[in-house]
Amino acid sequence: MSISERQLAAFAADHNVYGSPVSPRYLAGRGDPRHITHTLWAAGWTNSSDPLHPALRMISPDRSLRLDVDFAEERSGWRVSTEFGHSYWSASFSTGTPVEIVAGLTDALIRPEPDTPALPVADILTARGWQHTTDETGTQNLLSPDGTVHAELRVSPSIGVTGWQFIAASHHGEFGPRGVLWRADFRETTPPHLLAAFTAAVCHPAPALRARFDHASSPHVSVDEEFVIGDAMVAAHKQRLAHARRLRPRPVQHAPGPAIPVPATPATAGPAR
Repeated sequence: MSISERQLAAFAADHNVYGSPVSPRYLAGRGDPRHITHTLWAAGWTNSSDPLHPALRMISPDRSLRLDVDFAEERSGWRVSTEFGHSYWSASFSTGTPVEIVAGLTDALIRPEPDTPALPVADILTARGWQHTTDETGTQNLLSPDGTVHAELRVSPSIGVTGWQFIAASHHGEFGPRGVLWRADFRETTPPHLLAAFTAAVCHPAPALRARFDHASSPHVSVDEEFVIGDAMVAAHKQRLAHARRLRPRPVQHAPGPAIPVPATPATAGPAR
């Protein structure tokens, strides 16, 4: 499977606009969902949704994972999950989550799982200068250097760890976030290497390209010099798709089974003479 020339032309046309590199990427605004969906398609995921319905469902090649995209569901416009079972996990992202950050997790789904243990979320963030506190229940709280993104490992006194939550907002204060920009929620059973990949994407220093006025309005946003971003967007997109195609699972080649002998037909005796 590959993205057609028509689809690439449409992507290029949509980004033939003036824009800028925006940082930090967690304040860059939503971005283009095709950053994720085109990449999964190139990696062998299939579209199992109704083409006349605005929601999208994609299924992994081994049918163990699915991505649901429905921007009518503001809090969980993106949702990644496994089939229900003993190893069930899920992660959801609101519609405003920058696609480069959601892709931290979805890109990790198409790569081989690393052999080494994943770094804890707190270690990744504190290495980037995030503030870290832990309360008496074991709940961990981390705050980005500019105070706009809060990460929390939620621990309930009655049921224990309930999972990680990230919220980007204009302000985090005593009474919670104000002016929420995006949020991400992870079930406690989410594999550590996926959490680590997402977390690394949140605090990655590289800017994100955005069209004029598409980024968050915040004094913490840095916008570089403006230019027509189409060529840069398309080049980066094609590079992502080529990498995803290389990670596509190869079809299983079944060895031919043993030949089944065909019993010989006994000769029929002719009439006696």
